[in-house]
Amino acid sequence: FIFASSIISILIAIMKKKIYDINILFALGAKNKLIYCVFLWYSLIYIIFGIIFGASIGLLISSYFDKIIQNIEKFLNTKFLSSNIYFIDFIPIKVIYSDIFYIILLVFSLVIICSSYSILKIIHKNSIKSILS
Repeated sequence: FIFASSIISILIAIMKKKIYDINILFALGAKNKLIYCVFLWYSLIYIIFGIIFGASIGLLISSYFDKIIQNIEKFLNTKFLSSNIYFIDFIPIKVIYSDIFYIILLVFSLVIICSSYSILKIIHKNSIKSILS
């Protein structure tokens, strides 16, 4: 959800910066469908790169998590999970690829729905402005 909200905020910021370009496209006779498709492609590009980088970094960190924690403990000269205090002295990690697939599917659908809503909102607002002026 954090990933989806960050992608949505990025897309809204891009669309707010592109309002001038949208108005130019409206002036040149572009239809709402063309503008919708252009910004939907923008969102798809951001989603695909975000999912690829996010999933690969998450899988990389989860596969080397024990080594990362050991290096941090050596650097800080402390033990996070001491065997004197806790029952286990490691963090058990199991990667379930079906869960990763479902999370990616959920994030993809959330971003598509929210970006479609924001695109339609901006197109509707700009089409009303172009009709009034």
